[in-house]
Amino acid sequence: MRVLTQGEIARMTRPELMTMLKRIAEQFPDLKEGSPELRSAHTNLQNIRRALAPKPGFGPR
Repeated sequence: MRVLTQGEIARMTRPELMTMLKRIAEQFPDLKEGSPELRSAHTNLQNIRRALAPKPGFGPR
């Protein structure tokens, strides 16, 4: 598994990000502990979650 770039993540829609998040999470049981693939999966999940997080200052007032 490769690490998604910030640009790739930024161009994805919210539904696409949610689908990618689910797909990566489903692969976790198949990844070897300490493997580069597992580290990449963790990085991708963290970056996708950050992209999905509500942004301060954007929202109802």
